[in-house]
Amino acid sequence: MKIKSFGNQTARAITRGILHSVILSLVLVFLFALVILLAGLPSGTINPGAQVIKIISIFWGVAVAMRGIDRRGWIFGALVGLLYTVIIFFIFSIISTDFGITSGLLADGLFACVLGAFSAMILKTLRSQTI
Repeated sequence: MKIKSFGNQTARAITRGILHSVILSLVLVFLFALVILLAGLPSGTINPGAQVIKIISIFWGVAVAMRGIDRRGWIFGALVGLLYTVIIFFIFSIISTDFGITSGLLADGLFACVLGAFSAMILKTLRSQTI
């Protein structure tokens, strides 16, 4: 039984999407922290803000990755979301020096997979309608 690989172009597209989403996320987290500091927002705004940043970053990363992907976009969108979560987890774990793997992290990974898959489906639909 021969296993078909998805090729270098697809791997590059996925890597580019993940890098874009991670960089965007880091920039947005910095800006959000600055807004919280300067505006004196309550700490209750941190979790909703983090979720919005995650949604924007994954959607952007999938949008970048989808430029180089023609088929099975939802699978690769889910992969972008999952790998984004893993990389962001390691980055923020290094910053906070806390490497705790919890059920919240697993829920974030599942959320990111679903969000990445839905983002790819939405983007594919929008791309096919703008002919």
